[in-house]
Amino acid sequence: MPKYEYKLLHFKAGLSTASSLPNDLNVKFDKLGDERWEYVEMQPIHGGGFSFFGIGIFTNTKNFVAVFRRKYERNI
Repeated sequence: MPKYEYKLLHFKAGLSTASSLPNDLNVKFDKLGDERWEYVEMQPIHGGGFSFFGIGIFTNTKNFVAVFRRKYERNI
């Protein structure tokens, strides 16, 4: 069974639109791909919320973490 090492990439975004993502995010993802890192998933980091007229709670997510992995290679 292969063993993996993992890397987390934290980044901030504005509103939930593609234009609000950091400009260099594609460059960072491409560089990780060149280094044999495989994208696994992305998760929001929730940062609080507010109540709108007492109906429900809305969160304002601006922070995300992307998870990458690559096969662990030992030099023997």
